[in-house]
Amino acid sequence: MNQDSSRRRRFWAGFRCGAPVMLGYAPVSFAFAVSAVAGGLPWPVALLISMSNFTSAGQVAGANLMATGAPLPEIGLTVFIINIRYFLMSLSLSQKFQNMPVFKRLLAANGVTDEIFFLAVRQPGQVSGWFFAGLAAGPYLGWVGGTLLGGLAGSVLPHALSSALGIALYAMFVAIVIPPAKKSRAVAVVTAGSVLLSCLFRYVPGLRLIPSGWALIVGAVAASAAGALLFPVGEEAEGGQAV
Repeated sequence: MNQDSSRRRRFWAGFRCGAPVMLGYAPVSFAFAVSAVAGGLPWPVALLISMSNFTSAGQVAGANLMATGAPLPEIGLTVFIINIRYFLMSLSLSQKFQNMPVFKRLLAANGVTDEIFFLAVRQPGQVSGWFFAGLAAGPYLGWVGGTLLGGLAGSVLPHALSSALGIALYAMFVAIVIPPAKKSRAVAVVTAGSVLLSCLFRYVPGLRLIPSGWALIVGAVAASAAGALLFPVGEEAEGGQAV
């Protein structure tokens, strides 16, 4: 088998592996785009956000802050805090790319999401660049394609329907958090603490003056720090609980 055939085989093997993620990403990005357009962002801006960010929670937070006219430092730091987990994922995934040049690793890092990371680390042995390119290509096309369709639909749908579709995003976040919270006391406590802090920033008169982006940053950092102090990884592992 020549080199070109081997590359194509690895690419399409990765593409088939990521196809279910592609199908899952499309409706979520569709809802994101509809919500973003309903919030006042032009659909080309929503499409550009998906093409250049390729995240979910970070995009939603960033688009909401943009729609409210938040300053750039607040938007940038908020998205950075939300997406900081990708540093750890990329660091872990780099162990699967030991024979890959640095510039190719940097390109691959742009395709790291929670689901793609999970599928990549489950592969036995090393992961080739062509396999990972195929693995990320499908989800990326699903994410960008769903955003394009959602942006075009959001520009013509009634505002009431567009706002209702935005709820799908938050339903996705709830579906992600609830299962691990049921299995791990640490996750449940950190989640509850985050909700409590969000309520305080939303309803307490003095705290309501803090912009939503900074409130999100403070809440995320405080809840994560409290979880690290209350539930060290060693203690969770000894107790047999998943973290």
